[in-house]
Amino acid sequence: MRVLSGLATCALALLGGCSGGDGANSTAGLAIVKGALIPKQEAKTPNAAQMAAAMQQSLQATDEPLAFVVLPKRQAITIMPRIETNGAYATHGTSDRRSVTLKRGMLTATRGFGEDLMSSGVDASLALVRGRKAGTVQRVQRYLDGENQTVVLETTCQITPGGKVRYQVGELDRQAVKVRETCKAQTTRFTNSYQVDAHTGRILQAQQWVSPMNGSVIIQHLR
Repeated sequence: MRVLSGLATCALALLGGCSGGDGANSTAGLAIVKGALIPKQEAKTPNAAQMAAAMQQSLQATDEPLAFVVLPKRQAITIMPRIETNGAYATHGTSDRRSVTLKRGMLTATRGFGEDLMSSGVDASLALVRGRKAGTVQRVQRYLDGENQTVVLETTCQITPGGKVRYQVGELDRQAVKVRETCKAQTTRFTNSYQVDAHTGRILQAQQWVSPMNGSVIIQHLR
């Protein structure tokens, strides 16, 4: 069974340490537990062997799709099983009611993180990313600010396919294409990145901006 490879190690190491901006630079202060997302002060830092063991245990414990979720700015990690589907939408969650909702692999909402992403209009982005095609699209995101008010953010996004990589995480071993989505509004700029199955268009890995407090979340599929 393939459990932990370069891609997962990049996600664990967080943002910036891996080529193409798909990983990061340090695992210091991260925490992983079954069914919960917790901050660094509540648990010891896991090493790569512990990460691999947690992934393998999770894969053996359920036949459901699993998402490995890293929230670098909050310095937290968890493995989320799929708990609900609604048409094209799939929700992965933990026992403490934190969750991410994906539309065909692209993040559209979070719950339980604080200053959550409440909803997103991603259809135009999704079509180009899954199709590994270049183009300019409009994206709409609605997130909560520090006063629990909904902020509507409309951005113009440039989508650019990149080179091919091997995605080897959990039970998956696929040829993938890197796709970058650079989004700009008047005062906000962020970059999302994806690894998309070169044959099926499935989004295998997504690094997407959530909100100012949360920054970006990395989501890797394990099966």
